[in-house]
Amino acid sequence: MNDSYMNQVKTIKKKLIDIQQDSISIPDDWDLSIYLNDDNITYLAINHAHKEALWIDPVEEDFELLISESNSMKEYRFIGVIDTHTHADHLSCAGKLAHRLSTPLIMHRNAPCSAVDLRVSNDTQLSTASGPLKLLITTGHTWDGITPIWGPFIFTGDTILYGDTGRDDLPTGNPEEHFKSLEKIKFNTSPNQVMLPGHDGAGGRASTWDHQLNINPSLTQSAADFIREASAYLGPPPRLLKESLFHNFK
Repeated sequence: MNDSYMNQVKTIKKKLIDIQQDSISIPDDWDLSIYLNDDNITYLAINHAHKEALWIDPVEEDFELLISESNSMKEYRFIGVIDTHTHADHLSCAGKLAHRLSTPLIMHRNAPCSAVDLRVSNDTQLSTASGPLKLLITTGHTWDGITPIWGPFIFTGDTILYGDTGRDDLPTGNPEEHFKSLEKIKFNTSPNQVMLPGHDGAGGRASTWDHQLNINPSLTQSAADFIREASAYLGPPPRLLKESLFHNFK
């Protein structure tokens, strides 16, 4: 990563109340911090009752910030670091962060990253004191997508964005698998859970799952319509495509 790019980035920390787009209510013992870097979003999910925390999709440029945030939570146990997929548009520090915090890096079985400690090949759930951490296999945007669900939070990565879905025209994208993943997420969520996307160019937005079902056309399309539209999309490559894949494949 060149210094000129890093100097252009200023990460903004927000709370859930800052980005919610409808009436969101979560239990008092749950909390969420959001780190917005350009349109990339890193999440820190926290359960105060059991003093557990979980990092989702950490960005390389923010590594020192995320370590500082982690160090301020000395009484908390970090149950893992998760990359929802191999990112093609930014550099990840998931492996480095997991190593520093002595917690597992969790990714899909197909993830090329050699730092992965726990590889997920089927829908599963891990036990935590705060309740089950559900890990859904949600391929389509890439062949190594997973959707973590922990407490009131659904971390959809690029599988579902606010009012949209991620593109399927990059390497390992598959519209048919993407549609199946949308259906799986629908089956495993409840209306009041909070949908948290991996990217948002509008400053970061979150909503209840019920709100997404009402405003996101991709979630109500037929399989044929979704696959036709997703297959027809062809956009420019991400600006950091080669650099991201070179870094994130290590």
